[in-house]
Amino acid sequence: MVKAAVLGVSKMTGQGQVTIPKEVREMMYVKAGDFLQYLCTKDGYVLIRKFEFDLMLAIKTFDESIKSNDSKLR
Repeated sequence: MVKAAVLGVSKMTGQGQVTIPKEVREMMYVKAGDFLQYLCTKDGYVLIRKFEFDLMLAIKTFDESIKSNDSKLR
């Protein structure tokens, strides 16, 4: 069982959209344009967290992967 407190309630629109209550947005430090990640537990709970994405790290990793694969082809 997950220990939890109810922080708010949202109603889903016909388009599948929900509004995250202001208190939750503030607690999670999320704003328009941020990404959220949804995780489902074995018990059927859905956890929501801010998805942190480091673009510069992704580009560096991708670049290193390309260089590594390119050198293997030679």
